[in-house]
Amino acid sequence: MDVELAEVRDFLAAHHPYSQLPEAVLRELPKRLVTRYFRRGASLIEVGQRNDYLHIVRSGGVHIIDSHGVLADTADPGESFGLSSVWAGAPSRFRMVAVEDTLCLLMPSDVFRHLMGVSEPFSKFFLDQRDGRMRSGVEMVRVDESGSAILRTRVRQMLRKKPVSVEPTLSIRGAAQKMSEMRISALLVTESERLVGIVTDRDMRSKVIANGLDPNGPISSIMTPNPTTTHPDALAFEVMVLLTQHGWHHLPVVEDGELLGMVTAGDIMRLEQANPSYLVGEIDKQTSVDGVVESAKKLPNVVFQAAAQDATADDIARVITATMDALTRKLILLAEAEIGNAPVHYCWVALGSQGRLESGMQSDQDNALLISDEVTPEQLEWFGELARRVVDGLVRCGFPLCPGDMMASNPQWRVPLRTWGGYFAQWMNAPEPEALLNAQTFFDMRPVHGDRTLYERLQTSVIARAPQATRFLAYLAKQAQRFEPPLGLFRDFVTSDETGGKIDLKSGGIAPIVQIARLAALSKGGAQLNTIDRLRAASSTNALSEEKAADLTDAFEFISYVRLQHQVKQMKKGQQADNLIDPASLSSFERRHLKEAFAIIRKTQGTLAYLYRTDVTS
Repeated sequence: MDVELAEVRDFLAAHHPYSQLPEAVLRELPKRLVTRYFRRGASLIEVGQRNDYLHIVRSGGVHIIDSHGVLADTADPGESFGLSSVWAGAPSRFRMVAVEDTLCLLMPSDVFRHLMGVSEPFSKFFLDQRDGRMRSGVEMVRVDESGSAILRTRVRQMLRKKPVSVEPTLSIRGAAQKMSEMRISALLVTESERLVGIVTDRDMRSKVIANGLDPNGPISSIMTPNPTTTHPDALAFEVMVLLTQHGWHHLPVVEDGELLGMVTAGDIMRLEQANPSYLVGEIDKQTSVDGVVESAKKLPNVVFQAAAQDATADDIARVITATMDALTRKLILLAEAEIGNAPVHYCWVALGSQGRLESGMQSDQDNALLISDEVTPEQLEWFGELARRVVDGLVRCGFPLCPGDMMASNPQWRVPLRTWGGYFAQWMNAPEPEALLNAQTFFDMRPVHGDRTLYERLQTSVIARAPQATRFLAYLAKQAQRFEPPLGLFRDFVTSDETGGKIDLKSGGIAPIVQIARLAALSKGGAQLNTIDRLRAASSTNALSEEKAADLTDAFEFISYVRLQHQVKQMKKGQQADNLIDPASLSSFERRHLKEAFAIIRKTQGTLAYLYRTDVTS
């Protein structure tokens, strides 16, 4: 192979999807390509012109303009254009113009079709590109079969058998015989197909045999009533955290009131022995704050391992969140061991990204305390001491203080439940700038420790009121528009001196999608917290179209993945993780799909402006 052909081969090998071609195919491909040079301003293809080549930009850049003169896309080095006309064998629907002196590699249509048949990754890339969706980019970064099973497996995938259940009136003896016959260690107790309890072999030993209970008595007398359940879409890791924290071995699985089955500690452990749940288990065993802090130092390595296994950004965010939850619970229990039991019931809640199950390695603290209305002013001092100890402990564990002081250590955010009800009513009835700031944090509230009924009472009230708070929703829509994607009029990345010439993936990509998803959930009275869960629910409630919800989901996952990989690289170098990435460091694959993701966000923001008339919202 001569030098020029070798250079072309090396160029193709450095750009997706050509890098996915078999080595022998890639070695021969340069011989089948035609090299063409175009001066700045030259028209490569006109609207209505026949085109028989897929064009690959080797240097320079090309603007793709539709028949109305509107810029539809750009092509940078390593990227292709002319696909639609080559695919259909029809005249071009676009005009292609060189924006600078440009060198292109032209691939004849018969060569392109041949490659579509010899390489599945190559074929998939262009099929997805033809469909015009972000899905191709997301799938390329999704976890593969070599990834960590406990990170990628959902509970739904673990359910192999139908649930074994009995009526509460069945005798203890009958239940024991059933367990023996079925060779199971736990029975689910149902009444009119509704889960009302669970009985385990441990209950048989500790409550029946040890206490000499009559085996003819009803199973309801020894069952654990209204057991904690999990959702079928929960990660195996999240289930493991629950089991470890409470010392359980069984967890029923329920969806929309329907009992689907049960997962056990054995099911989880069979997935994979080496998994992040061991860190949670280690945290749970600590007897001092110093011990908890030492355990927390292992979290970055867990993240590195998960990233190396190509786990999704969502999976890793859930791992970080579950670990942060475990640290919080342990710090609370250690504090209570020293200052005594709580004088009244309370619920420690996570807010913001932790509340949404989307914590990152750079996340700060956002938390609060819901306290029973029975609390007295004197008893509030106990909660002040609890908050101080837990917040300080989390700082030592690597989670800095919230710059906006939205933490339980702030007296404003550790108040009785009736006060919380007043807060939310004021935020929704009289939305002001402060209300919008609070909405970004407090409407993503999730219980972490304590009496969940306090949280459930507040949540029920809030989500019932939200759909009627039309002025508040309009303000949320306007707020979602203020996070501008870093994309210029000509679909080039926009940077500023403020960001040091870098792209802010959080404020320009992740934040607006989070805002849009929150708005979609609240507008329909949805209780979902996680951004992806909110987007999925939005398509079923018509808060967003199915296509728009899918596009936003893909955009969110791709931007989050690029940010995660960027932050892991920084942390491995001993640098502080941030959200700023240099466009020059991106591959052509990443540039193309980030531009597509930002375009999706901008288009959705435009739709919100129309739906909520944000032009007249002051």
